[in-house]
Formats: sequence, structure tokens, C-alpha cells
Amino acid sequence: VEQDFTVVGRYDDGSARPVAGPTFAIAPVSLGVIDVASGRFTANGVIGGEATVTATLPGPAGELTATATLTVERTLLGEGVPADVADRFATPVTDDARRAQTVYPLDGAVMPQNVYPADVQWLRGASGDIARVRLEKPHLAITAYVLNDGSSHWLVEEGAWRSFAQTDPDASGAVTVDRWEAASGEAITGDPVSLTFARAALTGSVYYWDIQRGRIVRIDDGTATRDEFMPSPPVAMRGERCVGCHAVSNSGRYMAGRLGGGENIGAIFDLTTDLSGDPPPTVYPLRTAAPTSVRWWFSSWSPDDTRMVVSAEEGTSRQMRIYDPFLGTQVGVSGTLPSDVTHPAWSPDGAQIAYVSSPGSWGGVNTAGDISVIDVTGPDSFGGTRVLHRGADLAGDTPGGSSDNYPSWSPDSSLIAFAHGTGSRSEDQQSALYLMNRDGTDVRRLTAASGGPTGIDNFQPRFSPFTAGGYYWLSFLSRRDYGNASVGTGGSGFQQIWITAVRTGAGAGEDPSSVPYWLPGQNTTSRNISAYWAPRPC
Repeated sequence: VEQDFTVVGRYDDGSARPVAGPTFAIAPVSLGVIDVASGRFTANGVIGGEATVTATLPGPAGELTATATLTVERTLLGEGVPADVADRFATPVTDDARRAQTVYPLDGAVMPQNVYPADVQWLRGASGDIARVRLEKPHLAITAYVLNDGSSHWLVEEGAWRSFAQTDPDASGAVTVDRWEAASGEAITGDPVSLTFARAALTGSVYYWDIQRGRIVRIDDGTATRDEFMPSPPVAMRGERCVGCHAVSNSGRYMAGRLGGGENIGAIFDLTTDLSGDPPPTVYPLRTAAPTSVRWWFSSWSPDDTRMVVSAEEGTSRQMRIYDPFLGTQVGVSGTLPSDVTHPAWSPDGAQIAYVSSPGSWGGVNTAGDISVIDVTGPDSFGGTRVLHRGADLAGDTPGGSSDNYPSWSPDSSLIAFAHGTGSRSEDQQSALYLMNRDGTDVRRLTAASGGPTGIDNFQPRFSPFTAGGYYWLSFLSRRDYGNASVGTGGSGFQQIWITAVRTGAGAGEDPSSVPYWLPGQNTTSRNISAYWAPRPC
């Protein structure tokens, strides 16, 4: 995109005519470049926004300057779109019964600037229709015309998405889908949805469990590529190849997981090594025949990666234990570790371990439970325990129930997120997301993240280890629809991983969460759970 600028001088006699010899400059330079002598501006094709063009020339009383602002626009034509497409949208009508209903992105979502381009999806589209998708900010207008093949979606072209994300970074943007209906030959206006891009570029990788495949899958930041980095997990006792209930270390180098459905044989994998072999190497030798090597259900790493806290079966009790992850052996400790526990989570500052106490079950199906902590008083030394929040205290909230589960620490260890509802099982229970201070005070429902006041299908919150753009970033599971049924999960009820931006520095009683976005790259035909966000392994 190019634009020529000229300078017009106004004289004492009231005349106006072009002025020769000005010098041109532009600020900021992020939008493109301008030729100093000719005044020809060339956009870089990525970032829009407001820029000031300044022309300077000598005058009788010193330098004279003039300024102008510019806005970048862009039009994209999809394959098969007719040449007269713009004319078809010249006089749109308003008809709520026929308008394209945008179902992704969600209205009000907050995303980082480096998130992979959104797949804009809508309802009430038909094969042969033409969609006009508009991405707009105060100084950017991108228009795409898309011929609908019946799937009613447009994966935003990457360059257009980057422009949308990075232009006017402090302003919200709007996504609008207008529909040209093939059956009637009429254009129908759509309603815009609002998006905000935080001044943040999230790093690291998300590791989650694809239940259908029985594999842990990795998606790196800014991509939509599913990396099945361990295609052949070790064979467990009954011949199963499955790694579940995993936990990634704070450095991002190690992953703990349990093998086999219900066998719970613990394994540690070094994520810096090639795990594509059969079997993949483990940090300590596995014994999958009786007597097996160590077993556990849920686990969490110490901040320095030298210890693991696990919940494990001991007779009829669910016991907290400490393991050496490199030897695969239980560690003797000073102090008394609690029993009847599940879902342990070691704080990033190393001072406490949060867990679910009195769950009444192993943790995957518990329908009761409180959030408690135990103090870490030194290396392999533990102090007192105390209950921070009782699940029964939220029995009158939405969705009610008495099950607190899956505590997760914010990166600065100041906050604990947890899920609460009728149970921890994400397939068939009800749950919403909550936040509290590390001492159990100021318990708040994360209503925006949970899908509004009546949202009851949200589970397993886990903080990213990074704070960026004035937000913590929290992943969680939800059965809510992602988009439509053609390319999303509309109507399936499949758990998918979503991410909400949680505002730092929120006041007491405030809901600091945001409307979430879907983690790009997931398998939409599977149930995806147990997401861990970690630095890239090195």
C-alpha cells in the first residue's frame, strides 16, 4: 500500500498552491516508511494504526511544518468470490432471524498479541452464501470476502491477524460477519463482537492429555501445531500405552505421569531428550510387572525440580508422599504429612503445598473436598496444616456442591485458583472457577472466565508460570461450545482447553478474569484435559 503526500502553502493573498522542496518524516516508524524527498509512504503490510506525517521546509521566519495522520485499510478476496462482491453488500438489511451469528471469538475476549490467528465461526450460514468478515480498530480496517462452503468459518489470514493484534494496542477491536444470502440475494448486517489484545506475548508450551489418543500433546506458544512428542508411551501391566495425570516441572525440562488406566505406575521423562522411540527413555528404570516401581495418582514438582509431592494409595487412605524424581524412591521427611488428600500443588516460592483435603475419593471422581495447605519449613521438612477454604461453604453458590478441587498457584504465589462444584470429573459434573488469596481470604468467583453467572462447566484451572501485559494467564477445561458444529465443537460437549487473562492488582471482591479464548491447535473431535503450561524445555 502506497500513498503520496504533498504540501500545499496558503499565502497572504488567500491563494493556495503546492510548495516545492519539503522534507518528510513519519512517527512512529512501525507502520511503514516515507521517502524523505518525494513524500511517498509505503506501508509495511503488517501493522496499522495512527502515524503522523510531518513535512518541514524553510520559511522567512524559520522552519514551517505541517502534519497529517493516516489509517491503513486492507481487502482480502477468498477463492471463488465474484468480482462484484462489494456491490452485493452495498445496501444491507437488518434481520436478526437471518443474520450470521458469530460464535467465535467470544464477545469481550482478551488475548495476547502473539496468539495464533482465530478461526472466525458463525451460525445461520449456508453453502453458496458470501461472508464479509470485518476486523476493525480505530486506525485499521480489514475486510475479507469469503465464499461459504457450508462450514461457515474463516481462519483469519496470518498477516491480517497480526495487523489486527498489533495495531492500536490500547484499543479494543471488533469482528463483524455480514452475510450475503444466496437464496434471497440480500445482504444482512451482523452484530460485532469485541476483542482486546493485551500488550503481551506469551511464551512456553502447553502440555495436555488428548483422551481419545491416550497421549500427552504439546502446543508451543504462538502456534497451532499439535506435537505428539511421545507417540509410543511405555507399555503398562495390562498392555496399555497411556500416560495420564501428568505434571511438568517448573523449569519445563521434566514431565511426570502415571502409566496405564488405573495402574498408576509413575514415570519421569526428560523433555529435552528424544521421546519418539519405543519405548521412550525414562529418568529412572520402570518396572511394570509386580512388584512395580513407584505408584501415584496426582503429582506436583518443587520449584527447583529436585522433589515431587504426590498423592498415593496406602491401604484405604490417600497419603501425601515426597519422592526423589531422579531415583524414583520415597524420601523420608521431618514432620507429619497429611493423609486423605489429592491434587497437590507446590507453590512457586517453595513455602507451601496446597492440596485437597477430605476428598472422600481418589481425586478423579471426588464430590467433596476442601482446599488446605501444609508449610514447607526446610529441605524435606514440613510443618503444620490448615484448611483455607471449605467446599461446603459454597453450597449456595452456582453451581453449588461441596467439592473444591485442583488448586493452582499464581506465578508470584500470592493467589490460589481452584474449581468448585458438584465434583471434579469434567465429563459429567458441574463446576465454576474461583480465586482467593494465599491465606484463604477474599474468595471470588471468576464469573467472566466461567461463562457468566450461570456458567457451570469449567474445571482444572492452572496458572501459566508467566505474568505478561498486566495479567496472569490461567488455562482451564470447559464443556462450552467452541464455535459451530462444522469446524468447532458446537453441540458435542467435548472438554476443550480455554485461557483467561486474570488482571493483576485487582481490588478485593473484584472479578479479575476475562472472557476466555480457545487454545488454538486442539483436536476438536476429542476430549482434551489436564493442561500444564511450562517454559520450553532446555
